[in-house]
Amino acid sequence: MIVYVETNFILELAYLRSTSDNCQRLIGLARDKRISLIVPSFALVEARMAWQNVVRRRNRLHSEVRVELAELARSRPLVSIGEQSQSFVAALVDTAQEDRARLESTLDVLVTHATVLTIDARAVSNAFLVESQLGLSPQDALVYSAVTAHLSTAGKEPKIFVTQNARDFFIPTVEQELNSYGCKLLTNFEAAEAFVLNEISG
Repeated sequence: MIVYVETNFILELAYLRSTSDNCQRLIGLARDKRISLIVPSFALVEARMAWQNVVRRRNRLHSEVRVELAELARSRPLVSIGEQSQSFVAALVDTAQEDRARLESTLDVLVTHATVLTIDARAVSNAFLVESQLGLSPQDALVYSAVTAHLSTAGKEPKIFVTQNARDFFIPTVEQELNSYGCKLLTNFEAAEAFVLNEISG
């Protein structure tokens, strides 16, 4: 069975979000050769870009919070607010490095146990058409183009494309095209794991 994933699969693991355990178990199934886990190479780059954006946002917030706390501490009733807020202020910076470590670990695992789809000239060219015809963002269009290019050469085994980016991908045209390749669109990693386990156990 083939399981296509994209950037939010990586971020789910890096940020230990609510369905990260489901994602870990899907990686385990790939490690055990029970499924083929496939991710477009652009998703690996986009995940690092997303981390950079988070760091920039947290650094801005960190600076703003420190200024505001200093101002508040000038009031006698709030003189200890700086000490009370130390753990929050420190977490803004410290967690970014922990996230990056988990992100790099996730990327290493994917490179080892998943198939990373190369973004070639055909995928780039088709992505522009997908973007204009379906209204996907340039990033989503590139991911979708890479997935459909691979689907066009895949066999008849069961296939799913799982993304939590339901707002952009879960549109009739996308779902219909994926179905034409025998690929089911799922928008939740917990549901994806359940679907996969049902397929491979049957």
